[in-house]
Amino acid sequence: MDPAAILSRVMERPQVAKVMRVLDIYGHAAGGLLANGLSFSALFAAIPTTLLVLGVAGWITAGNPEASARVANALIEAFPPLTELINGAVDAMSRGAALTSLIGVVGVIWTVSQLYGALDVAFARIFAEAPERDMIRRTARGFLVVLLIGGAIVAFVVLVSLAGLIDAFLPGEMPIATFTISVVRSIPFLSLVAALVVLVTYHELPSKAPRWRSALVPAIVVGIAIVVLSQIFVALVPRLVGVAALAGSLASAFIALAWLSFTFQALLYGAAWVRVRDEAADRAVSDGLGSPAAPAEPGGGGE
Repeated sequence: MDPAAILSRVMERPQVAKVMRVLDIYGHAAGGLLANGLSFSALFAAIPTTLLVLGVAGWITAGNPEASARVANALIEAFPPLTELINGAVDAMSRGAALTSLIGVVGVIWTVSQLYGALDVAFARIFAEAPERDMIRRTARGFLVVLLIGGAIVAFVVLVSLAGLIDAFLPGEMPIATFTISVVRSIPFLSLVAALVVLVTYHELPSKAPRWRSALVPAIVVGIAIVVLSQIFVALVPRLVGVAALAGSLASAFIALAWLSFTFQALLYGAAWVRVRDEAADRAVSDGLGSPAAPAEPGGGGE
């Protein structure tokens, strides 16, 4: 048997061709470099965002340390690889919630808008057949993302704080805060949230929005992959205790960067998959429109 012929037949299979098309799109866009750049931008955005979350928590709860601790624990459960960064933000918050909030607001506006710009460029390279957005529209959408994140932060803090307040009035009978945090930290809930966020990202970020149907399956797979990657890094962190003791915060930053890099690689591979699925849908539509009309039945025409 000729190995070259066997390989050629395998490569001609439709599913294998789709996989190769995804890999070609990712490689042509330099997806690995884009993911590394996005991971650095996301790490810098995570620090002021965490400061803002904890600062808002301190402001809403009037400096209640227990409520702030619940918010910090919820953040740690949702983003385990950022544990050390969140703990550092807790220390900063303890020195003054108002100052922390101010630093967080300025930092979030700058870093999140920059992260969005980098993500917009990355998606423009993945969806290369569509023109890139101009700087004005990209900046405007970046500030819109900042506003959405700000609203999500306030909603998150209010939810956790309200659950703790209910626990204070109903001690031991209905542990709302404990239940809320347990739901937030559960893998099904995190997978659902991640899949929804990725789905909206795949539909809204490209300059030419793909079909929802084209983005649905990749969003579910990538959302689950992101949560699984988080759990893998959580399992690896205890084995890196010796390294962390030697390198300190540098090791924590390295762990966070590695997690973010793998996360963005999964996101960009999924984006390439969305493009391939949407191109296939476009071809199916064009083939359907261009197909010849069915012949008339015998005797069906007028005489």
